[in-house]
Amino acid sequence: MYILPGGSARGVEGHSGAHAVAERRGPLSWVVLLVGFVVGGCQMLLGDYTTIEDGHRCGLNAARCVGNVLQICNSRRTAWDNAAVCASDTLCDETHAVCVPPTCAADERHCQDAELQICKATRDGWALLMPCASAGLCSTERGICTDKPCEPSEIQCNGNVVQACRTDRSGWDDLYACDSAALCNKATGKCDEAACKPHDFHCDGATLETCNDMLDGWDTVKNCASEALCDPVMGSCGTANCSVPGTFRCTEDGGLEQCADNLTGWLPLETCKSAAHCNAVSGTCMEDPCVPGTRQCNGATLEVCNSASTGWDAGATCETDGLCQQTLATGSTGCVPPVCNPNDTRCTGMQPQICNAGRTDFRDNGAACLTAELCNGGKGTCGTPVCEPNQTRCTGAAPEICNAGRTDFEPSGPACASAALCNRDTGTCGDQKCKAGQLRCDPDNPTHLERCKDDLTDWEATPCDVCATAELCTASIGAATCDADSCQEPACTAGTPHCGGSGSDQGKVLEVCNDGRTGYTPCQTCVTPELCTASIKTPFSCTSTACTAPSCSPSDRWCGGTGNLVLYQCPPSRINTMATVLDTCATSGLCTLSHDNNASECVEPSCALTDRWCGGTGNRTLYQCPASRINTEATTLDTCATNGLCELTRTKNETTCEAGCAVNATQCAGTGSRTLQMCKSDRTGFQDCDTCTTAALCTDSLGATTCDTSACHSCLAGDAQCNTAGNYETCNAAHTGFDVTDCLGNGCDAVSGCLPAGTGGTSGTGGTSGTGGSAGMSGTGGGGGA
Repeated sequence: MYILPGGSARGVEGHSGAHAVAERRGPLSWVVLLVGFVVGGCQMLLGDYTTIEDGHRCGLNAARCVGNVLQICNSRRTAWDNAAVCASDTLCDETHAVCVPPTCAADERHCQDAELQICKATRDGWALLMPCASAGLCSTERGICTDKPCEPSEIQCNGNVVQACRTDRSGWDDLYACDSAALCNKATGKCDEAACKPHDFHCDGATLETCNDMLDGWDTVKNCASEALCDPVMGSCGTANCSVPGTFRCTEDGGLEQCADNLTGWLPLETCKSAAHCNAVSGTCMEDPCVPGTRQCNGATLEVCNSASTGWDAGATCETDGLCQQTLATGSTGCVPPVCNPNDTRCTGMQPQICNAGRTDFRDNGAACLTAELCNGGKGTCGTPVCEPNQTRCTGAAPEICNAGRTDFEPSGPACASAALCNRDTGTCGDQKCKAGQLRCDPDNPTHLERCKDDLTDWEATPCDVCATAELCTASIGAATCDADSCQEPACTAGTPHCGGSGSDQGKVLEVCNDGRTGYTPCQTCVTPELCTASIKTPFSCTSTACTAPSCSPSDRWCGGTGNLVLYQCPPSRINTMATVLDTCATSGLCTLSHDNNASECVEPSCALTDRWCGGTGNRTLYQCPASRINTEATTLDTCATNGLCELTRTKNETTCEAGCAVNATQCAGTGSRTLQMCKSDRTGFQDCDTCTTAALCTDSLGATTCDTSACHSCLAGDAQCNTAGNYETCNAAHTGFDVTDCLGNGCDAVSGCLPAGTGGTSGTGGTSGTGGSAGMSGTGGGGGA
């Protein structure tokens, strides 16, 4: 029974329904599943069906895909029957319970305009293999992008389409669309006639075959139990009604029957007296009834002659009549288990086999295959060889050779550097001319920068760029792109000088642009970068003296600038015109002094221009701060008699020494000219010595030799007086006091002196003269007696 996608069931006799199913399922819809294919969950694949554990049932007529196998739930809902093996998982359509026809053949190449495409592994579409430069360079014949376009009127097959190269070689024009790619005939430039139609079936002996995808031959669907059971109209194998050709069985009324050689059913031979007289073992009608306890097979049922010899009692019922015969042969009372399940297949070496109708063993399922690998144990059929022995091809850049089993191609050595270098006719790699993306300078045109072709077979005819010099072309080989900007720009003008270098020589190396204009060649290393810069001249000549010599040493210092006030040091450049300013001094002399002291800062001025001071021996020399403002270089204004006079002159801010007073000179000054003064020891002026009683005494004291409180004279020459004792006093010669003459009590007269004895006391006129005495007596009288 076959299950329709709509869910109804129809027997073998329902030809129109089964054919409709075949039409909708496609040419592979009746191919059996591979043996041993395991699915997840609670089902396990067994031969041509999958059992379901107790308590679980599938939906009646439900469809599902297990990988690329289409299965349909059987009428008892106890197992999934294989309905078809699709070309790939994606081509199994469980929604519509069909295998979708494949779009293309495995490894088939196809050109879509300038794109070279290859059939996807799932065979449901095309994938980009490589883009060609133009449609005319896309070759399905070689399966690569060629480096030369097709020739006008050249024929190729692009899938199922016959194409001709255009006269301008720009691409291909479609001529004919064939029913399949296999029917496209490049040699005739036309389509071959199809060997069959889609969904057609026919029988080759007991082998049921269907028209293949390419319509140029037949694919085996399955091997039927016998040629008579192969039904090309229904596209199926009929059910065997018995399993062991030539075996016998007895009917309930004693009829003796034999299994037909084509297993289509039981053929009646004769009718025995009774069932007990029918011997299914020997295939005869016996004269005597059966012996009690003897056994025979009635189809799949093991029977035992009853004790009355009146007939056969049913015992165990085996899976098939063949298994009953095996059981009978062993003498067992229990059925021998099946060796295999219905439609189980396997391969024994190159020979495909299928479980026989009696399930007692496997039988050959058609002729032996060309190789053991082509024997499909899951289908019990021989696969079509994918390739011929030693046939080669290229898959992209990988050379391949037909494997020993002829089931596929396998790698033949390492992959080539590009697809174009892979020779599909020899399965070898051609010589690689260059590396991907590699650049070079054309040997014939050294300034032309060119790139390796994408297929690595040669160099592109059109240069990426034309460089200014061959050397610049060589320097551009590492460019990241191939375009008008690939050439390096000239680094300089040939012969032009430049200061370069690195590390400690940065900027010191005097270089000259080379003829190739790629950079600079060292000429000489200058002492400093600045000297290098100073060496760049036009025109330039690279000689041993090309570098400018230093104009100072690092330790050199000097005074310069306006007024030579600036203290300079030789700069790192060693060029004196670039001297480093250390300090600006107040005077040129200070700058010179700082330079002489090797100082980096100016010596501070030791005097101001207005400064004057006394120095030299005895500090009598009057000096003035010089223009250099260095006191050791002072200008001498004058040398004074004394330090005091020098200081006095300085104080007065005069340039000539003061004369001062004479040594020990005296004078009277002060109030009433009574102060006796003497010239100071430093002759800078007079100092007070004593205050005389009168101006006359002060005048009389002039010429004193000491300056103290006794410097004034006490009296004048000729001064006389009588003292209180009545004695006569006269001014001594030094004028420092009075000499006393004892009047012996006789009395005293200031004019005449002591009175003669007997005159009686001091005369009233005997005091100091009227012109004054130092005693301060009255001018009209001195001390007198009573």
